[in-house]
Amino acid sequence: MSDFFRRIRYLLNRRRMDAELAGDMEFHREMAQRGGRHNFGDTLRLREDAREAWGWMWIDRLGQDLRYAFRVLRNAPGFTLAAVLMLALGIGVNVAAFGFFNLIVLKPLPVRDPDTLLRFKRSAPERYAYSLPYQEMAFVRSHAKTLSAMMALNTARLTMEGKEGPASVHFVTTNFFSELGAAPKFGRLLDAARDDASDAPLVAVLSYGFWRSQFGSDPSVVGRTVRLNGRLLAIVGVAAEEFSGLSMDKPDLWAPLVQQPQIVTGSHLLTELKEGVGVRTWGRMQPGVTPQGVEQELRYIIAEFRQQHPAEIWEKESLASQPGGYAKSLMIGDRSGTGTEPSDKLYPLAVLIGSLVFLILAAACSNLGGLLLARGVSREREISIRTAIGAGTGRLIRQLFTESVVLGLLGSAAGLALGFVVLKLMIAWTGAPDWLDPSPDWPVTAFATGIGFVSAILFGLAPAIQVARQRHRSTFSKQVLIGAQVAASCVLLIVAGLLIRALDHALSASPGFEYEQAIAVMPGLGSHGYTPEQSRAYVDALKDRIRELPGVASVSATATPPLAGSNVMVVGVTIDGRHMDVHWNRVDPGFLETMKIPIRAGRTLTSSDAAGILISESLARKSWPNENPLGKHFLSGEDAAGAQVPYTVIGITRDARMDAMEDPDAVDAYMLPGKEDLTKMAVVVRMSGSLESIVPAVSSIARSIDPQVHPRVQTLKGAFRQKMEGIERGTAAAAVLGASALLLACLGIVGLVAYAVSRKMKEIGIRMALGARPSHILSLVLMQFSRPVAAGLVVGIGGAAALSDLLRRQLFGISPLDPVSYLAATALFVATVVLAALIPARRALRVNPTNALRCD
Repeated sequence: MSDFFRRIRYLLNRRRMDAELAGDMEFHREMAQRGGRHNFGDTLRLREDAREAWGWMWIDRLGQDLRYAFRVLRNAPGFTLAAVLMLALGIGVNVAAFGFFNLIVLKPLPVRDPDTLLRFKRSAPERYAYSLPYQEMAFVRSHAKTLSAMMALNTARLTMEGKEGPASVHFVTTNFFSELGAAPKFGRLLDAARDDASDAPLVAVLSYGFWRSQFGSDPSVVGRTVRLNGRLLAIVGVAAEEFSGLSMDKPDLWAPLVQQPQIVTGSHLLTELKEGVGVRTWGRMQPGVTPQGVEQELRYIIAEFRQQHPAEIWEKESLASQPGGYAKSLMIGDRSGTGTEPSDKLYPLAVLIGSLVFLILAAACSNLGGLLLARGVSREREISIRTAIGAGTGRLIRQLFTESVVLGLLGSAAGLALGFVVLKLMIAWTGAPDWLDPSPDWPVTAFATGIGFVSAILFGLAPAIQVARQRHRSTFSKQVLIGAQVAASCVLLIVAGLLIRALDHALSASPGFEYEQAIAVMPGLGSHGYTPEQSRAYVDALKDRIRELPGVASVSATATPPLAGSNVMVVGVTIDGRHMDVHWNRVDPGFLETMKIPIRAGRTLTSSDAAGILISESLARKSWPNENPLGKHFLSGEDAAGAQVPYTVIGITRDARMDAMEDPDAVDAYMLPGKEDLTKMAVVVRMSGSLESIVPAVSSIARSIDPQVHPRVQTLKGAFRQKMEGIERGTAAAAVLGASALLLACLGIVGLVAYAVSRKMKEIGIRMALGARPSHILSLVLMQFSRPVAAGLVVGIGGAAALSDLLRRQLFGISPLDPVSYLAATALFVATVVLAALIPARRALRVNPTNALRCD
């Protein structure tokens, strides 16, 4: 320890101690001369030995290397700028990708103590749901000792006077804002003491965006009223702009959950225990409690609750938890299903995106490594002089690598800024919530710094070793770097080609059902308090009235409207050991005719087919290969008396992936709606005439049946375009990455070909003087690059084949090994690189033999 403090003392007093050391040594040298000793020794070496004993000389050497590195880079501004821009591109896209992952998975929400929040889901063998019945949540809240608080949320789209279109309303527990540590912009937020009583006045808190758009940022809005579903609610406050809530949606206002039945007339949310009617639930752990401890306690609580409600609570039900203070938990929504829950798609997507952006970095590093090798030629004299005066190979490598580290850190700083801009544009482009803040935090900054250092190793270490050992004329390193550039660029171009082909196929091929002349009418009757019987009457009346409109070809109903992205039901089934995710479609008998989905075998549904089921051709092939599936039993359903009976396959339909068009593995099944589905029913209309005239007419009819219901009316063509927008964004991003990699590869090869021409100038002059033809000269220059380019193409094609399998479910049926995409991408790359290489190669044809022979 005393040695450590002595070295610290030296660092703090280095100048004074060096001066004292120099004075002492000069005194002893003079005394030695007076005593007849003239060989005192090398004072410089002795002083360095003393410094090594007193302090840490590596800090001094590092400082020297850094100062020299900055001086060298400052004296070559063109090279430094080009290198930093290359690294900024490679590091910037990686920072943007990691920044997005950080926002969703790693960065806590801007709420109080996010690490103590848990999101709960119902879990049982072969069943799961991310919403809990309110009574179940209330029972857990009153009995759990491991939780200090519980919060719940229910969403609804309700009619608001003075607002065009429905209002997005979030009904929340009155402790919602206080538990999340929210502060109001104006007024107050929900308060349990004032707003939780059954006879409390109806109140609402406006979101910042809704206050700005609907009320013109009027600060006097507090105390005014809004009419929601015909009921007056007093505005008690406006939430702050930065408040995230616990949803990725953009609500217009929040209201107390206990007041939901008063606002939504006839709602049984607070008393109903049936599946599909519930609230999203979060809990806050007590200090020192773990999620495992919470789950273990809740297992006993749910078992006790099931004893009270054995018919409604699932057998062996438990409440599973996941971290609730992160954006990832908000993206789940109210998902539910039977069978095995589908695997999380976020992490495979992150692996794919991470692989693609890393290839950009690899291309940039390979390009820069080649430039450093070529630049080593201009530093031959400097390296030789430093070697002659005693610099060892290790010392030279350290100095050259320090220059690369400085470049890497400069590229990290530029890449951090570029990544921030790209991520901010992505958030604005996708319409993500405003509270998602892309500003770099310490994980993003650390990632940028770390990847800058990794980049320095990738592009700087090997060239430093080659240059320091005077082996920069060796072609092996250059060939490896060229091959790496080619491979990275080839992978990105092939992936971009696959996505472009998939998008073209999606836009041109038939999806298997009619969407261009169809609309979906989604009244959301469950959120308006409708019972199943009332829902049936409403839907029947709506269908009858719509049929009377001119131009209507067919009308039907479904609980899962095509392309709407709501009420999607995926059932995991296992047949003969094979797991499949089946898209469950609850439809009335006329649905297939409305959507023009033909029957391939058997017959369609009738109103008496309570236990009948239609399956798609893909599901039939996977379930009963080489067998006739008609008459086979498939899963189970309920008969008219409510008893469990197996579904019987009565027909086979054409494949029509209405909810997962991009996924070739998706399969569909159709059956009549059950009683629990009636409140979710939507009406689908196919037109023979113009769609523009039908939309306002349908909205008017729906409001005339019940003025409180404000249905969402959407053309399926518009829904299809919205779905394609996401695919188009992904394709555009992949195309930009591919083009960037191609540009980097071309720049690298142009530089290396130009370097090769300059090094072979004398040889070219001799060959031309001896009568060599231009084609032979070009062959001399370019053939040395053919092998690394060919090897890079082979590696790139193999890498693309391995990576593209991750894209299989996003390719709309296009094969991950689609030959057109591979051939087109490879041909584009080869043609572009050849044209780029010819630009500097043509310089060899203009060589004057006389001048070339004078070159050193």
